Amino acid sequence: LQNLKALISKKFTLESNMNSEAARFSLRGAVDRDSRPTKIKEGEERNLDAGVVGGIALSLILLFVAALAGGNFARFINPVGLLIVVGGTFGATLVTYSLYDINQAWRAFKEAVFLKEFHPLERIVYLVELSQLVRREGLLVLEEHAQEAQDPFLAKGLEITVDGHTPDSVKRILENEIRTSHERERKGVNVFQTMGTYAPAMGLIGTLIGLVNLLGSLDDPAQVGPAMSVALMTTLYGAILANLIFLPIAGKLRLRSDEEAKVKAITVEGILALGREENPLLMEQRLQSFLPEMEYRI
Repeated sequence: LQNLKALISKKFTLESNMNSEAARFSLRGAVDRDSRPTKIKEGEERNLDAGVVGGIALSLILLFVAALAGGNFARFINPVGLLIVVGGTFGATLVTYSLYDINQAWRAFKEAVFLKEFHPLERIVYLVELSQLVRREGLLVLEEHAQEAQDPFLAKGLEITVDGHTPDSVKRILENEIRTSHERERKGVNVFQTMGTYAPAMGLIGTLIGLVNLLGSLDDPAQVGPAMSVALMTTLYGAILANLIFLPIAGKLRLRSDEEAKVKAITVEGILALGREENPLLMEQRLQSFLPEMEYRI
């Protein structure tokens, strides 16, 4: 009997250690499986992106300091050259894209500044916790969370799952929405990419205009300086707009689009698992495969 008690005690200790190790490496950390969370984080929030604002501001400040080093900042101000580059760039962009597309691109730019942060890890935690609720209370519990969800994509997925759509139907609806959203976001990227291409070209056009005026005013020394200023400053303005404004914004929007696509892919897989009332541990392991190992190791 004493040997049996010792064996049971040893087994209990071993299981406790294993559970402790599993909890230490689990992405859920302190999630209590036996209690219903009062509020589940969806993994999204809006904040001012200091990288976008700070990066552009820092670049412009450095250019300003470099210009001041010459002793006369006014020589870098040329309204005619700026009009050629800015007006030409937006005019050419209007030829390429519709006003609606350009408006959507500027809306995307505002979202890049006041960004909606995506946290794939928190989205996984959210879905795993929902899975625990579904296992205890059934699929109808998702209706409440669908109404409270701030992410429209997540809310829609939960709603159609509760409504009884088949897994194939749920997957098709959500994947179509992902594709449409991705195409819309890519169009915003393309608009800024296009402006980043047109701006240096307009700078070159301004340079050619300035050189033509320069050659036509060689007999009048008073006109040589302004003509040369237009020739040089338009190239500078085009390079600044392209490489400090338009192209970095396009790159930022592309990165944001990829991050959102990852979170939505995780959401689709999690919602399908909820519809199957899958074991939360199996769901967690499947969703973890979307992340690099370093993101879910504690």
